[in-house]
Amino acid sequence: MATSKAIAIIPARLGSTRFPGKALASETGKPMVVHVCERAAMADTVSRVVVATDSDEIADAVKAAGFEAVMTSVEHPNGTSRLAEATAVLKLKHDQAVVNVQGDEPEIDPAVIDAALLAMTQQVWPVERPSMYRLPRLGTVATPLREAEDINDPNIVKVVLGLIEPDVGVGRALYFSRAAIPHDRDDCGAAMPLRHVGIYAYDVFSLEQYMKLPPTPLEESEKLEQLRWLEHGLPIAVAVRQAWHQGIDTPEQYAAFVERYRASAPKA
Repeated sequence: MATSKAIAIIPARLGSTRFPGKALASETGKPMVVHVCERAAMADTVSRVVVATDSDEIADAVKAAGFEAVMTSVEHPNGTSRLAEATAVLKLKHDQAVVNVQGDEPEIDPAVIDAALLAMTQQVWPVERPSMYRLPRLGTVATPLREAEDINDPNIVKVVLGLIEPDVGVGRALYFSRAAIPHDRDDCGAAMPLRHVGIYAYDVFSLEQYMKLPPTPLEESEKLEQLRWLEHGLPIAVAVRQAWHQGIDTPEQYAAFVERYRASAPKA
């Protein structure tokens, strides 16, 4: 069992094809990555927030705001890989719970972070496993697709689940895809379309096991790293919650965030 309080680790780098330097964009008066740190620190299940980066500028900005930063390699192919190096640098124990919070989500609801960690602790195997068998665990979050979101948009990752445990609102992932799933043949509305929220919770042992798994065909085809876990036969627990925040990928999306932030700020 993972320790009761988690460490939020936020992978952050300066390079971005559509929005270079977005982690340090600071039209609100503070860098975007610091906004993410502040939101993560508000989660009930989080006791520590660390930014994993390959940039001295990002590290300096994070430390100036009172948060921790660890330097990681510039060679990482994705955030999960960077997170794994950070856990090694921090010398975290195998049972330490960590949550991978995206560095470009300055409006993430702290309750979504808590939900990912709740999902990670759930038993989602369809049959009970022997107690001596240590199962790598992964928890994430999905949210109902909104009317304004196009289920056919490949930039929106969809997920289909097994039956949801009603007491905790957690189900087992059957598949993630950029395609429109589930397909509602008769337009009966029986299955609720779900958008995947890109947040992951695991203990350090589970993260280490993931990093040992070779890439898989569906992962390569869909460009979704979580499919590696499913293709190797491991379960992913998914908490279904309302999640309104969006990641920031473009200057236009950042400008809209700045406008919302200023509108919500207390008036002097």
